[in-house]
Amino acid sequence: MANPQAEDGHIDIANEIADNLAKIRLSGEEMQVLWVIFRKTYGWHKKEDWISNSQIVEMTGLHKAHVSRTVR
Repeated sequence: MANPQAEDGHIDIANEIADNLAKIRLSGEEMQVLWVIFRKTYGWHKKEDWISNSQIVEMTGLHKAHVSRTVR
C-alpha cells in the first residue's frame, strides 16, 4: 500500500449503507468480515456473491472457527 489510487480499483458504497454503518457497533472480526463482503461484491460491481468461509479466512487472516462464529 505504498501509494493507493482510485484508478487502481475502488469500492463504491451507497451513502445509505455508510450512514447506517455509522450508527451500529461491530466487533473487529465483524468489521473484517464485512469488508471482505464489500470487496467481493461491490468491489466487483456485483449485487450478491457466494463467499466461502475459506475465502474470508484467506483475506482476513482470522481463524476458521472465528470466521464461522462471526458469519453465523
